[in-house]
Amino acid sequence: MTSPLNKIFLSLLILLQLAVGAQSVDREGIPDKLNPPKLVNDFAGILSDNNLQSLEEKLVAYNDSTSTQICIVTVKSIGDYSIEDFAVRLGRKWGVGEKDKNNGILITVSKEERKVDIEIGYGLESHITDYDSKHIIDELIVPAFKQSNYYEGLDAATNRIIAQLQGIYKRDNYSQTNNDSIPTWVIIFIIIFIVLFFISAISSGGGSNSGRSSGGGWTWSSGGGTPWIGGGGSSWGGGGSSGSFGGFGGGSFGGGGSSGSW
Repeated sequence: MTSPLNKIFLSLLILLQLAVGAQSVDREGIPDKLNPPKLVNDFAGILSDNNLQSLEEKLVAYNDSTSTQICIVTVKSIGDYSIEDFAVRLGRKWGVGEKDKNNGILITVSKEERKVDIEIGYGLESHITDYDSKHIIDELIVPAFKQSNYYEGLDAATNRIIAQLQGIYKRDNYSQTNNDSIPTWVIIFIIIFIVLFFISAISSGGGSNSGRSSGGGWTWSSGGGTPWIGGGGSSWGGGGSSGSFGGFGGGSFGGGGSSGSW
């Protein structure tokens, strides 16, 4: 028979567990960062302790070797927010990524609404496009989540993100469309350039073209990022990790990414 003292001790233990696992939020309903901060924050309780630790160690190791922060946050509900609005507010509040690089990626999961979102920091939008994040959700996260395999979905998604940032994973159809054929606008630009060149040469009688800059080439950018990955991606071997996350650096998000439901 349980003694009154044991009952009191059990009640205190339950209250302590609830207090530790409680999710504090601000006035707008956006979760506060844990103290100490973590890259994997399972406020919805969908991951086992072992799975949570496995994801945390992988993402901490990647952060230690590249400074890129991939953060996962699961919540029970997003209330009246859309998943996109909630995720952007959360990413900006926590400052995922470094302030001067904006190299953060935030995966947000809402258990009750069955919604998932991937937000890409400004500095990584040219490496992980909206197209890419949508396919990661549709191909890896949603099928696993439909089977309640939350860890498998998140593990596969973060593996794909890391591989793509390193240039290991190649977007098959998307890459072929952009690399194997020359875009129409490039052909038009070349034709216009050639015509203008000959007109200029004829009108000047073959003289020097001092008014035209010949160095530096030209650049083109798109608001959603380009499909080409510049430079040689950082290698990540998982070594050298301190075993604990040092904290977010103040990065920001502009809405680049995608969302889905299961």
